[in-house]
Amino acid sequence: MLVVIDQAHEDPAALLDLVESVAAGSGRPRVSVLVGLCGEFADVRDALRRHGEVLRLAPLDDDAVERMVTDLVDAAPHPDLASFTAGAGGNPRLVAELVEGLREEGRLEVRDGVARPRGGWLPRRVGAVVRGQVDAMSAKATQVLRVAAVIGRSFLLQDVAAMMNETTGALLLAVDEVLASGLVVCVDERLEFGSDLVWRAVVDSMPGSVRHALRHDAEVLRTRSAEVGGAAAAAETLGEEQGAVAVSEVRSLAANGKLGSAIALARESLVGGVPAGAAAELHVVLAGILLADGRPADAVSAMEQVVTTPGVREPLRRLAAAGRLLSLYFATGSRSGAHALSVLTTRDREPADADVVMAATVHSCLEWNAGRLAEGMYWGRESTRWELDRPTAWWQSQSAVSYALKLSALGEFDQAEKLVRDGVVCDDEAVTAGAPTARTIARARVLVQAGKLGQALAAARRGLSTARDRGLRILVPLASTVLATVALHQGETAAAAEHVRRYRADLAAGEAVLHSGQYDWVELLLAYAQGGPRRAAELARERMGDVDGARRMLIEEPGAAPWLVRQASAAGDSGLAGDVVEVAERLAAENPGFGAVSVAAGHARALVDRDAARLLEVAERHRHPWARANANEDLAAVLVEAGEVGRAAEHTTVATRIFERMGAEGELARLRG
Repeated sequence: MLVVIDQAHEDPAALLDLVESVAAGSGRPRVSVLVGLCGEFADVRDALRRHGEVLRLAPLDDDAVERMVTDLVDAAPHPDLASFTAGAGGNPRLVAELVEGLREEGRLEVRDGVARPRGGWLPRRVGAVVRGQVDAMSAKATQVLRVAAVIGRSFLLQDVAAMMNETTGALLLAVDEVLASGLVVCVDERLEFGSDLVWRAVVDSMPGSVRHALRHDAEVLRTRSAEVGGAAAAAETLGEEQGAVAVSEVRSLAANGKLGSAIALARESLVGGVPAGAAAELHVVLAGILLADGRPADAVSAMEQVVTTPGVREPLRRLAAAGRLLSLYFATGSRSGAHALSVLTTRDREPADADVVMAATVHSCLEWNAGRLAEGMYWGRESTRWELDRPTAWWQSQSAVSYALKLSALGEFDQAEKLVRDGVVCDDEAVTAGAPTARTIARARVLVQAGKLGQALAAARRGLSTARDRGLRILVPLASTVLATVALHQGETAAAAEHVRRYRADLAAGEAVLHSGQYDWVELLLAYAQGGPRRAAELARERMGDVDGARRMLIEEPGAAPWLVRQASAAGDSGLAGDVVEVAERLAAENPGFGAVSVAAGHARALVDRDAARLLEVAERHRHPWARANANEDLAAVLVEAGEVGRAAEHTTVATRIFERMGAEGELARLRG
């Protein structure tokens, strides 16, 4: 009899009992035990050696992995797939789980005998395998492993100890357990995760907020000795004049794009002891930097220090209250609504007070996202009417940016572009590039919807370059969605997929908190470009399950509803088409007087009903060039079905000319193909 046990490390005690029981038996038939075991487990290995043979298996080499993948997918692996599987470090189980995970998530494309992956994020199966190993460890070992993962794939044990406020000696037992698991190995004086996939899976296993907080601590650890040490020693004896110097130095670091160093210096200065006035100013500056770095929850805490401290100058306190409200909105979404309303309903307040303006901005965004467009537009307009009191901060540009994007969604392109092109002068001396970069990226989005792809591409590239150069991580994902959208319209699918991969990685890391329906919309366009209507319909079914997210997407992109109906119909999914029409028509019914949503709903309904007359009407009323071109294309298809080939050709020509003016080469190729 042969007993085969895989993953025996999950219950080493049971394995020991089995080995001793088999070894003690003298009966027949003879029992042979074949065990697969990961990690050291010295006592288990000693027992196995006493009664059998222990073979240590080396990682598979690249050729073996390639042959394995070829067998699993029955096709030659594309270099992208080979690169992906190479991250398994030669671990055959991880290779198998990776391939199977890609297949079950619909992300493995086989064409012309070549298999390639879609998207660069880890399949859920891989994460589950690694998470199972991590969860089997003690709490201390798990903590060591996760802290280490945030530091990097390769790390020093003393750095882990410093982040955990422990001595290295106190972690020895936990480190022995981690090494025994096989997830981490020794490489000279450093420790290193056994493979890239294991490292990524451990990082991904943590909630975004936890991961982000640990990354902050790691960044402080890295920058303290290099750029903060001397300043921290001086901070202990700061007087009023030295407090002003600390604020100035923090601003200088941030202005030069060294946000991590600026954050570290601000915190070291505050811990070292700063006079009350300088401390309040330092907290506000710190919060603005944290927000730029994509850390709204931390920014809330910093602003809270100022709001609740007695004796703070009123303009600075109001600015802190405004920043706290915006950060709360970015961090929690709708939970900030009650705070915004409480500010707006307080009597004897000046409209130009910073917290009143921000309350109007946040309330506008929440109402808009909830599908109450009139309220959203009213408060958005109010938030941009008032001249701001000094001092100001870069993040106050959100008032103009968010209102401009609403105007753009309604087809009011000139007003929207004017808002983000002109902007309000900001005297933020720390995140100096924040406000202009936010406006540049918002303008790029407006230009895309206005059908000016060339200008949008230039603006988005400029905004993304500045955001990365200056460390404005909160702005990076939205710029990436613009670049991905332009790439898809221009037929550059691979470039679009890379932009999506990057912003999804940012979103997963908790670095992107700008609420937008664009993330889902771009991925639907990409799904169509990579897999046609069926793949787009599959993803659309998933996205439509999130009612709030689906509503936001249909509001922000007026061409989305009819486009989704087109793909659903092409995929033979009448249920999905009906669901989209239902959401679009409800949105239009609840918002009378908003032409963009009523035309979108009419377009979607006309497609389902194959109503040529109504399609002609919406084609003339659409304000967004891409949606108008699609309406003419849909009308042409319905006319062909009715046998009116001549009229159909006229509307195909109209669609072609619109795409040509946009510079949408990809749309033209699709239309002509």
